[in-house]
Amino acid sequence: MQPLRDLTLLLGRVVVGVVFIYHGWQKLVTNGIEGVAAGFGKLGIPLPTVSAWFTALVELVGGAAFIIGIGLPLVGVLFAVVMAGAGFFVHFSKGFGLPGGYEYVLTLLAAGLALGFNGGRYSLDAVFGIGQPKRERATVSS
Repeated sequence: MQPLRDLTLLLGRVVVGVVFIYHGWQKLVTNGIEGVAAGFGKLGIPLPTVSAWFTALVELVGGAAFIIGIGLPLVGVLFAVVMAGAGFFVHFSKGFGLPGGYEYVLTLLAAGLALGFNGGRYSLDAVFGIGQPKRERATVSS
């Protein structure tokens, strides 16, 4: 059962990672940081240029890290921060299930955290023993 669990966690990380990479690429290349920063400024996001760079890099680099499974808890938290910001500044006021609503960012926030803290054995974190619980030594009673 464990290999199937780890395979589904890998699949989840790949799908979520690709979604974040797409949006990070869009910010960096398609729209450009200047355009994203201008949009962030109109939305009232503080330090719009810094926020645009932070968001784009978290999405692009974090998405790639998520797929290969390195730094999973940190990346999951960073995804949650970015999605909480998107929710706060744009989506929460529009409601749930309505155009521009917050269900999408809420789903990505939860998926980032859940997969970040439970990424499975098919990850570089697992290969290097990062974030893995230490195995207890068996004690021999006399």
